[in-house]
Amino acid sequence: MTSSAKPDARWLVECGEWPTLEAQRAAARSLLSRLLGGEVSVAHDSRGAPYLPDRPGLFVSLSHCRRAVAAAVSPERRVGIDVESRRRVSDSLVERVCNPDELALVRASADPTMAFLRLWTRKEAVLKCRGTGIRGFSSMQSALADADCQILDIDCASPDVVVSLAL
Repeated sequence: MTSSAKPDARWLVECGEWPTLEAQRAAARSLLSRLLGGEVSVAHDSRGAPYLPDRPGLFVSLSHCRRAVAAAVSPERRVGIDVESRRRVSDSLVERVCNPDELALVRASADPTMAFLRLWTRKEAVLKCRGTGIRGFSSMQSALADADCQILDIDCASPDVVVSLAL
């Protein structure tokens, strides 16, 4: 488990194995409960972003994949967290998500899959922080260039898992 804090944000990341979407979601909610010191009720707005009806002044973000889950909270500003584990990535997805400079970096990397997933987590964290989420691949291409937030790469216990946080 990775846990850390900045003055206005806290987050937890846990690596493991959650084979179903339901198990992944439950594990991410469990991390959020641990961050907040007790059970929480999570709802989702019309764009799918999580919020806590019982704690309206607290910003939250959740992410999950088959091999990791993550949660972030801030009492002061929007947060976005994203986690991805190594998986097969099609060339067409890489081309739709990356701008030309990013595409060149991914292709030149010693590990193109993980380089792409690192870019993906950064972009998705930014879009979650904005409160928009992914709205088509055009938003993904420009997400980092248009970022008006701080982006942190979070170290994880697994070399096959990448995590990014946007504040």
